[in-house]
Amino acid sequence: MLDELCVKDVYIKIDNYPNILVNAPIGEAIHIMHHELEEKNKYRTILVMDDNDHLQGYLSIFDLIRAVGPDYLQKNRQNVKSHQPYAVMAQDMSALALIWQEGFSVKMHDELAKPVYEYMTHMESGVSLNDPIAKGLYLMLFGDVLILPVIENEELVGVIRMIDLFNHIADDVEQVWYPRQQ
Repeated sequence: MLDELCVKDVYIKIDNYPNILVNAPIGEAIHIMHHELEEKNKYRTILVMDDNDHLQGYLSIFDLIRAVGPDYLQKNRQNVKSHQPYAVMAQDMSALALIWQEGFSVKMHDELAKPVYEYMTHMESGVSLNDPIAKGLYLMLFGDVLILPVIENEELVGVIRMIDLFNHIADDVEQVWYPRQQ
């Protein structure tokens, strides 16, 4: 059951997770992500590390596409909440496709050399191995992040991912709720 799970039951060890240096170019991050998605584990994020192997943030597919897209898609614009960049724009989004179409490839190629730290998602919270997964889930939802660092004895030992927590929730739903629906 969900109440019995701790972070240590669901975390991914840091050695198994794809990562990139904070000053690496966006083009390299896109290359890594593309190949990670072809692998069995299909990691949907890349950890961003500094030169001392300290976690600085992560890059999601959304972050990578925003990095090479128009400026109005950037998360750091004022009045834009995290992954909701369109909230301040008109409802008819189809007109924006025409703007994108013109020059998207040229702009994309111009952006590939920019460092990943300009586009990564920062994480302000972390969990320890013995924390309940409910704490991790709460921090992810509150911070609007897809992964959280797992810290033990002031050392990064891994991460927990929203997708893994969701899978545990879905398993619980299928064991408890779904049989009653039959």
